[in-house]
This record gives sequence, structure tokens and C-alpha cells, in this order.
Amino acid sequence: LRHQAINLKLPMTPDGYVPVELLLQHQPPRLQCVASISEIEDVVRTNDKQRFKLAEKFASDFREPVTVASLEEPIRCIRANQGHSIKGIIDPEALLQLLSPEDVASIPTIVHGTYSEAWESIQTEGLRQMKRTHIHFAEGLPGEDGVISGMRKSCDVYIFVDASRCATAGIPFLRSDNGVLLTSGVDNTGVLPPTYFSHVTDRSGMI
Repeated sequence: LRHQAINLKLPMTPDGYVPVELLLQHQPPRLQCVASISEIEDVVRTNDKQRFKLAEKFASDFREPVTVASLEEPIRCIRANQGHSIKGIIDPEALLQLLSPEDVASIPTIVHGTYSEAWESIQTEGLRQMKRTHIHFAEGLPGEDGVISGMRKSCDVYIFVDASRCATAGIPFLRSDNGVLLTSGVDNTGVLPPTYFSHVTDRSGMI
């Protein structure tokens, strides 16, 4: 849903949905243990990071032909809420909520989780989107109230972002349905330079 939909020749809407029926027909390796729509519904409902969302779409919502239903019939679909590397198909503003500069400036915590071995390059080169379409952040640390996604629990370096400075510079931020904050960086370059960091701590909170 995040990386291989196009390679599997699955039709996708601009906001990231693919038909569940076609997904099950393709049976990619990670889905070989899933046999039914009800099992997919259970995964969506119980996923601790709320990574997925189900919705009904119509054939007209897809850019390419969809053969699972007529133009008038709803199509049961699923998407990943964030974390895509697919480019050219997904419209970030259809998939995610674009935040205004005022919204960004008002966020108390914007933090990116990483690892000590990556920090050496990050402190000079900044954060990069790498193979994804955005850099990912959480609105708090793992385990804090309301924080369900945005970084791996194993991260041992936390990079806190200066929200006001980002807002003043017009750096775009978006929010996913499961509460992850995302940015394409300065001028949509995929890079957020260290000048936009407020402080960095280890897991114990030491700066």
C-alpha cells in the first residue's frame, strides 16, 4: 500500500486507496496469510499505530480503469495513512491534511525519532525524506498520551523541531489520519536543515 502498489499493477486513487478485492487477488508476500476481507477489517481495527483506513470509493475515483464494479457501485478500498514512497500517483493534499503556518506554529511538540549512528550525518546535513515522499514526525514521544505513530519505539535520538521558525519560513507540514506530521522540507527539496532544530536529546532526555 505504501511502496509496491504500482509494481503490483493495482489501481490507486490520488488519496492512496486500492480495491481490497484486487489486493487479495494479487496476494503479495505479506498478505499470503490473509484470506478474507473480514481479516483485513480486523487488522485495520486493531493496528496499534492505526496505519490503515477502509473506505468506499467508486470507479470514477481511480485514474485507470477498475474492473471490480460498475461505475455506479461502491468499491471496498483500503489505504495506508502515511509513509508512502510512491510518487506521481498520490496527491499529498488529498491523502493528508495541509496545515496552515498558524497551525504549525501552535503545535507544542514536533519530534523526529532516529538512531545515534544516523545523528552524525543528520547534525550537518539535516533530515532527509530518503526514499519516502516526506520526512515523518510525531507530536510527542512514544507512550505519551495520544501519540500512536510517527516514529519507531526503538529510536534512541529525538530531534525536536522549532515549529515557529518552520511556520515563519513557510515550510509545509501535513497531518495524517493517524496523527503523524509530515513535511517535504525547505522549498519541497526533501530536506529540513539543522537550523530548524530546537534541541536534540537521547532517550533519557539528556540534551
